[in-house]
Amino acid sequence: MSPVLYLLYTDGLLVILSNSGVGCFLVLFVGALAYADDLVLLAPSPTAMRKMLSICDEYATEFSIKFNA
Repeated sequence: MSPVLYLLYTDGLLVILSNSGVGCFLVLFVGALAYADDLVLLAPSPTAMRKMLSICDEYATEFSIKFNA
């Protein structure tokens, strides 16, 4: 049950990352991969990664999430 709840809670983050236009694309957006309680960000450049991390930071602040690097 925990992985399902985690994905429901972070689905908004995945949508925001996908709509941001940064990250890796292979026909579909593959810049953020989520499984169970893990999230992996893939970016083609350091600038894109910083943007994605900034999006994650804003989402975490809004929804009281703590990420463990």
